Amino acid sequence: MSRLLLGLVTLLLLTLGFVWFPVYSPSVPVQEPPAVAPEPAYGFDRLSPQDAAAEGSWLPEVEVTRPAGSAGTGFSLDQVLYDDWLAARGYLQLAGPVQPTLPLNTAGPLWIIRPEARVLPVFNATVEGFAPFRELTYGASLPALAANCDGYQTSVILLTTDETWAGQSLSQDALRDFAAQLNLVVVHEGIAPPPALSVPVVWLRKDQPIVQALAGQLLFGALPGGLPGSSLSSVAERIGHAPPEWAGMDRTALARIDALAQRAIDREATPGCQVLVVKNGAIVYDRSFGHHTYQEEQEVHPQDLYDLASITKAAATTLGVMSLVEDGRVALADRLRDHLPEYRRSGIRYLRVRHLLAHQTGLQANLPVAHWLNKPAPFLDSPVDEAIPLAPSVYLPAGEREDMLQRITRLPLRHRSRYRYGDVHFVLLQQLVEHYYGRAMDSVLRDRFYGPMGLHRLAFRPGLVFPAKELVPSAKDGRWRHKELRGEVHDEGASLLGGVAGNAGLFANSRDLASLFQMLLWQGRYGGQQWLEPATITTFTQRNGYNYRAFGFDRLAGHSRKLQQYGASRDAFGHTGFTGGCVWADPEHDLIYVFLSNRTYPDPKNNRLLRLGTRERIHQLIYQSLGTYDPEA
Repeated sequence: MSRLLLGLVTLLLLTLGFVWFPVYSPSVPVQEPPAVAPEPAYGFDRLSPQDAAAEGSWLPEVEVTRPAGSAGTGFSLDQVLYDDWLAARGYLQLAGPVQPTLPLNTAGPLWIIRPEARVLPVFNATVEGFAPFRELTYGASLPALAANCDGYQTSVILLTTDETWAGQSLSQDALRDFAAQLNLVVVHEGIAPPPALSVPVVWLRKDQPIVQALAGQLLFGALPGGLPGSSLSSVAERIGHAPPEWAGMDRTALARIDALAQRAIDREATPGCQVLVVKNGAIVYDRSFGHHTYQEEQEVHPQDLYDLASITKAAATTLGVMSLVEDGRVALADRLRDHLPEYRRSGIRYLRVRHLLAHQTGLQANLPVAHWLNKPAPFLDSPVDEAIPLAPSVYLPAGEREDMLQRITRLPLRHRSRYRYGDVHFVLLQQLVEHYYGRAMDSVLRDRFYGPMGLHRLAFRPGLVFPAKELVPSAKDGRWRHKELRGEVHDEGASLLGGVAGNAGLFANSRDLASLFQMLLWQGRYGGQQWLEPATITTFTQRNGYNYRAFGFDRLAGHSRKLQQYGASRDAFGHTGFTGGCVWADPEHDLIYVFLSNRTYPDPKNNRLLRLGTRERIHQLIYQSLGTYDPEA
């Protein structure tokens, strides 16, 4: 009997521990919070039967037109009719030598040079989704541009029309000299065919937005199915938009997502969100809903960046560790003391890399931030000495980051080899990455993955690079920093590490985040290059052997049996974030789902998104939509 009572008491204490939330008050000294429970795949998105009954039927009726206020921003190929999409491909023609110019490189500088009186707005918007560009009108600017560009690192898209060649605005001799210095492709829009040129020519035989969008995707190797009759590969090298029917999904089934997203906004679960679905390498659903804030002053745009919070662990830190493993510098069985001198006498020196990736250490979950939260935030509005810039007019004083790292070395290891989801593990892994590459982790990832892959909207400290209007605010910090957080990481510990941390700090839009995970589904290949080896990806995304998670990634199989009933494979992997985002990749279905939001704005305590179960219910709808398109219907 005594053993039974002891077991019940232990179970009760553990249960209470799983629902404990630290609440900070400026008037009360902050204690180091106890370890947080492992975060479910969708936070607390699962409703009890009573809550579900109270909420009513969550699955809306199929709507052919989206509800008012939920329309995405801009022209998108996933919204056009399938027959129109198929027909528009017939208005594209590719001529001239394709290799080695196409697909265009997204890493180097990109220019669009056009006639002064002709603009292709949808073409420009499509290109912007792959790479930032500068625009010129041609004429005398061509020789000057060629003289100042970095050879074949620079790509130039030259737009021409029937009038261009009829009026001799450009001579073929000048064009030949220009192409000899740069990576040039001509995009010709007109009824008459362009002259025979020694460079690739994409001919748009009809002036339609859909044809412009297809041409933009074709240039970057992102046209699903390729271009019939051309010498380009029929297999896309990057993700691009396509109607859902191309991937076997009925658009009326996917349209139900709109009502769920709008419902979350109407109930103030989040001011806005981005929802994106990739199937078979094509974006079949891409919508932006709502606004940056509840004041509704600025609509959410597909290019806007969200604070990813803990998704950073998978989309940044884990990639860095995968690179270390492939380079032969670190093995999963290695201990901290084998690589980091500062931990050779630490109490956590025996922890192995695989333990950290699996959260199987027994370390406290939270970074040791209480020392700072008990006093005014240390940030400066101007640089002093070696202060670290976090955002415009926001600097972390020199020494604060080092103080945080020193406190981590002194953390006790109370329960060895015990699962406890937390942030400390990934800051330790970040130190491994920075130790071997000799520079900050954001620089490593930008040079090794994000930049050359063309994922320009995956960034740490985005306030230093992007305009404020493209950054969705994550919260109003009235307790410590006393301001709106826009382009600054929400996580206090990550901010004290200079905005670049292993646990948080990465910002992204839904498309670039999906592109990164598509690379993982494509066995490490993206944009015609191999970024990681298939064996490495398999090792890191399969079950880790300690708990339900993978190495660095979360696994959907450990959370939602309901989604498995609707077809989710047990190999699906991804991660969630405190700010309300998630990304899940399913290798069996070649399926990616991204949901980004700022549910923490203005108050991080707002858990309506979790109670509504918005993210999981959208995910369920996606699985229900697989294989629903009947071409004979």
